[in-house]
Parts: sequence; C-alpha cells; structure tokens
Amino acid sequence: MILIANGCSHTSGAEIEKTWQGECYHRAWPQKLGDILGYKPINLSVSGASADRVSRTTIQYIGKLKQRSSFDPSKIFVAIAWPGLFRTELRETKPMEDGFWDEGWMPLVAGNEEVYKRMSSPSAYAYYRAWIMRNEITQESIRFYSNVLLLQNILISNKIKYVFWNSAESYPLNIIDYSNEIYKKRFPFLLDRGRSFTELLHSAGFKHSKYAKWGHYGEDGQEWFADFLYKYITKENLL
Repeated sequence: MILIANGCSHTSGAEIEKTWQGECYHRAWPQKLGDILGYKPINLSVSGASADRVSRTTIQYIGKLKQRSSFDPSKIFVAIAWPGLFRTELRETKPMEDGFWDEGWMPLVAGNEEVYKRMSSPSAYAYYRAWIMRNEITQESIRFYSNVLLLQNILISNKIKYVFWNSAESYPLNIIDYSNEIYKKRFPFLLDRGRSFTELLHSAGFKHSKYAKWGHYGEDGQEWFADFLYKYITKENLL
C-alpha cells in the first residue's frame, strides 16, 4: 500500500530542521500519516509549488505506476494539500539556464521578485514580471479549479481513492460553475479559510518552527495534522 502526497512547503516539511530548508520529508505530515496507515509514503511536494505543479507531477507519477504490470489502484491513496492561488511554474528552455529548476521546471511565487531578478535568466524574470502585472484573482481561481478538477477526475477514472485539503488561507473565489463540480466529501473545506493546514495549526495553538522565516510549522504541528487528517479519512470512510 502506498500513500502519494503532494503540495507545497507545508507538505514537504520546510524549515523543520533549519532556516531556508526546502524539504524535510521524514518529519513532514505525509510520513506521519503513512506511519499511522501502515502505507509507504511517496512525497512529491517541493517548496514554492503551485497547483499547476501538483496536478502535473501527481498525474505523471500515477502514469508511471500504470505502466507496471503490478499496478493496483486499490493499493494507492492520494493526499493533496493544495497550495495557494498566486503561484505558477515555468519550463526551462535551455540546459543550465539560471534559476531554481526542479527537473526542468521553476516554481514562481508572487512576492519573490527580488529573488527572481537576481538569480533567474532575463527571459524567466521577464515572464515572472508579465505574470505579476496581469495577476488577477478570477483568472487564478479558475486555474486553481481547473487543476483540482483535472486531478480529481483522473483519480476517479482510475478508481484511486484520495483526500484533498487546502494548505494555506489563499482561497479561490466561489465560482459555482467550477466549485459545484468538486466532490465535497473528498475536498470538504474547499472554501472554508479556517480549515486550511496553516489555520488549523494556528487555532490549535501551534507555533512556527524555531527555524522558520516563512511561516512554517515544526514537527509537532506536522504530526498533529497527520492525526487530524487520519481521523477525517476514517470518519468519512475514504479508504
């Protein structure tokens, strides 16, 4: 049995052990949830990830599993903590291009302009600037829904069980043509800001990691969320 998890820094376990740490998979909630379930955790998340990356990399991983003769969807469970809205990604156009590349893709996060200006190629920075200048919540909301629905329907069509959650308080608009298509039992608090990963931990009294510069929680909060998610999965009979 395997647990495929994906998301952003809150799923990758950023800054649990040190400042600016991007990933700490062995202390993040997917590892904790896998231990509770007795499943092998596969954590696909990276810091700065967008909904674009989450849908892309999860679909790719499942596609690789389907190429194996041993593929059995009943032995897979997917858990996604969807990143906030104002993020996207950019494909590398040449080898060794300046930037922060993750297998040929660079995560782009609104608000990090100085980093991209200093460290990225001129064309990557120009792309970031153009995206920021036209950044608008309706468009970003529709892009978010499109990624969620794409992955939701891929999982359903392959008979793979799953649970979706929000990682932070950056939520889409309630565009009912899209939100009505979300299977609410498996994405229960799509538009409830108080039920995101970060808001749940804050309400439960957890403090940010002592190493955190960017609002990340420590191992105690990660463990609490894994137990919280397990209780929801069990209560709703999602496995």
